[in-house]
Parts: sequence; structure tokens; C-alpha cells
Amino acid sequence: MRFREVEFRWSEFNKKYELVRWYKDCNDKELCYVVAFFDETKEGYDMRTVGDRFFEDKDAFIVGKHAIEFLNAMFYELQREEELK
Repeated sequence: MRFREVEFRWSEFNKKYELVRWYKDCNDKELCYVVAFFDETKEGYDMRTVGDRFFEDKDAFIVGKHAIEFLNAMFYELQREEELK
């Protein structure tokens, strides 16, 4: 999911969901940096921010809010499916 220059995605490198901000360098190459990680716990997902990046970026706040809601909804649905087996 991407909103403007902020993207919520799965990271194969970190093996977890993350929030990244995209930007272009002086050579017009698109690069990104991590704003927050989403860690799975026994009770759902928690968001771990990197410094003040998340709080300084309104777009990151918007995407992060919806991402944590999505992850927790997915977690509870999978948990419910396991209980029904």
C-alpha cells in the first residue's frame, strides 16, 4: 500500500512488515528509508518507529495507522481460523 511517498510493505530482508519513505537523490534515482517496523506479538502487532521519522511525517502517520489496523485484523482472523480447526 502506498500513499504519496510512503509505502507499507513486506520486507524479505528483515522478514517483517515495514513503513518506508521514498525520495529521489540528486541523480533522480529513487531510494527509500525505513520509518517504522511492525513486530508480531502474542496479542497482535506493535509498531516500532525509527527515531522521530514517523512523528515528523503526516503521510507516514496516515499509512501507519491503517497498516496497524490491517495487520491486527489479519492477526485476529488467522487466530480465529486456528481456533476453529
